[in-house]
Amino acid sequence: MKRVRDWLLKDWWLKIVSLILAVVIWFVWIQIENPTISKDYSNVKVSIINESELNPDKKVWEILNNSDTLRVTVTAPKTVINGLTSDDIIAEADASKMKDNEIPITLRLASDVTYDSLVSNHDSLSLAIEDRVRRYVRIVQRTSGEVAEGYKFGGVTMDLNMIEITGPKSDVDKVSYGQIDIDIDGVSESLSANIEIELYDAENNALNLSSLTKQSEYVHVEVNILETKRVPIYASKMGTPAEGYIYARNLEVAPETILLAGTKSSLQSISRINITDPVDISGAEGDVEAAIDITPYLPENVSFADDDFDGYVKVTVFVEPEVSQSFAVSPDSVQIVNIPDGYTFTIEPGTLYFEISGLETDINALDIDNTFKEIDVSDWMDLNEIKTLEEGVYDMKVSLNLGSSLRTVGETTARVIVEKTEETGN
Repeated sequence: MKRVRDWLLKDWWLKIVSLILAVVIWFVWIQIENPTISKDYSNVKVSIINESELNPDKKVWEILNNSDTLRVTVTAPKTVINGLTSDDIIAEADASKMKDNEIPITLRLASDVTYDSLVSNHDSLSLAIEDRVRRYVRIVQRTSGEVAEGYKFGGVTMDLNMIEITGPKSDVDKVSYGQIDIDIDGVSESLSANIEIELYDAENNALNLSSLTKQSEYVHVEVNILETKRVPIYASKMGTPAEGYIYARNLEVAPETILLAGTKSSLQSISRINITDPVDISGAEGDVEAAIDITPYLPENVSFADDDFDGYVKVTVFVEPEVSQSFAVSPDSVQIVNIPDGYTFTIEPGTLYFEISGLETDINALDIDNTFKEIDVSDWMDLNEIKTLEEGVYDMKVSLNLGSSLRTVGETTARVIVEKTEETGN
């Protein structure tokens, strides 16, 4: 022990000087080999702590001027700086310390290392705060394009008609409606899809507001595509026109055909539309028109393919005045039929006249000379209840084969000479 004490006390001042000199040399060496330097770190994100102080259930906020992104200058020994990245710098804004919508920012390093200072380009987080509101807006559909030829767009069903949006009142107030866009160009079969909802303002401008939250981002839609088929329309008439007028055998339906839309199975069951309620022309003195709704005649699940068609067709029954004209006929053109055996029949000479009535067009088209004319002896005898025919001169009716479009007015008779044949006389 004495020897150690003597060593410590001997030249003690030299030992103290040596110790001080060693410390100085160590410090100088540290400064040369590991100097204190500064370095800037960009894009350091600020996180908000104690966020509940901002009342997020009723308020929303927006960070202004990118104040949540910092450039931080770190001053520390070189060895520390070399091991740092932006992720090692923690920047926090304590919402409980907010004043006038400004929250002070504190800085620290994630690891327990030595540093001289942390300095950022700004020291507070700036917020714009407003009320959080909820509102429902309607969802509309917009279709574009034309379906394939021979098909019809049958409409869209959506699983949502309204959507709730949530966000800052100023942004929520900008929204007028939600819209889905459906492309049906060239489509020939029904579709089922989820389509994204876009928000629009009252001027029909699309809105891209990241501050808003939608109840759903998509609407499920069913797009109905129908087949088409063109069918004719038939109508009828009832009743008799006024005296002196006749039905002109012409009934017109406008339009004559209609394009229908429906499922394949429903269209197969219909080939025509029959209007069962006839047009009444009783007492008519001219054409009779009627507007008839053919909607009740459509089968189930069938509709009109033309959206502009209102379901009504116009039925016109043509009624014209009846005209009469006298025609002269030579007896030689009249045939006598059903003559009893043992008799001869001869028409006395002289012109026969027929009064024929009907439509003017039919009267003008009548070729009286080539119209079949006859006297039916059997019918005449039955009508006059004659069992045994005697010789003599009789007035017998002459019939014309006019068809259904014309009729004779009154009765035209011919003087017929009836004689027994010579064989009968024996």
